[in-house]
Amino acid sequence: MIAKQTVLLIDDEPEILAVLQHMLKRAGFEIAVAENGFAALEKINQQKFDIVICDYLMPKMNGIELLKKVRAQKDFTPFIFFSGNSDSTHDVEMMGLGAFELLPKTQINNMIKVVQKTIKQIETLKNIDAALDESLDEEKDDFLKILHSTGS
Repeated sequence: MIAKQTVLLIDDEPEILAVLQHMLKRAGFEIAVAENGFAALEKINQQKFDIVICDYLMPKMNGIELLKKVRAQKDFTPFIFFSGNSDSTHDVEMMGLGAFELLPKTQINNMIKVVQKTIKQIETLKNIDAALDESLDEEKDDFLKILHSTGS
């Protein structure tokens, strides 16, 4: 049996959390929720998530601050951001920190498609990484054969 993808939802608006949680559960995801960046960071430190879906604007710790703290811990969990306010400066910063997607709250009904797209991107990246590792192993083996054949 394939394990369910685990998603952490973060938003300071309970209504948005409830809608997203319902949508994602119906789509077969295992969901955890946090109402702010501090609660989210605590959950991230306790459990591994496949994807984090985070509101950008939250009191105390916004989404970018949370993402910076997570990345500082060498945690590269994919983040999807959504926000009611778009700011190109913040959008560029989020993408520079490795956000996979930015979704306006007006398009929240597209969240399932965005999550599925992110999962496919993650799988593609893992396949590329595995192929590179295999290629490097073959090159290393060839190099070692050459060394041994020369008596080194």
